[in-house]
Amino acid sequence: MSISAWHIMKEKISVGPDTTAQETAMRIISSGLAAMPVVNDSNDLLGVVTENGILGAIRDGLDLSVLPASKVLVPAPVTADVTASTDELVRLLMQSCCSMVTVTRDGKYAGVVTRHMLMDIFTSPHYSRFASKERKAPFVCL
Repeated sequence: MSISAWHIMKEKISVGPDTTAQETAMRIISSGLAAMPVVNDSNDLLGVVTENGILGAIRDGLDLSVLPASKVLVPAPVTADVTASTDELVRLLMQSCCSMVTVTRDGKYAGVVTRHMLMDIFTSPHYSRFASKERKAPFVCL
């Protein structure tokens, strides 16, 4: 059995398109992610708001307290299905400058996998025990 994106992703951390850039920035900071997925009420992935997007808005003198996330988002640069293997996730992350893969299931937003999550999985003393069993739930090292 191989570990897939589903096993290690951080689920459902996101903001809506009308969430302010200020609130989105706070979510980015508190989550430790470099970007925040933006999803609509149907759970469609609209894109991500990046740290650079927030900093660009600040540089341009925009009021983050009224600027919606939909005006700062960019298309998600790296996406994968929940069934993607860890090998595929590592390949995607190493081929891009991103530190995060946005994970989808049946075309809908499902969660994120970061470089740190992958390193956590492979350096955990529990990895071999986890990888050898049929998993019904995500892996948590922390």
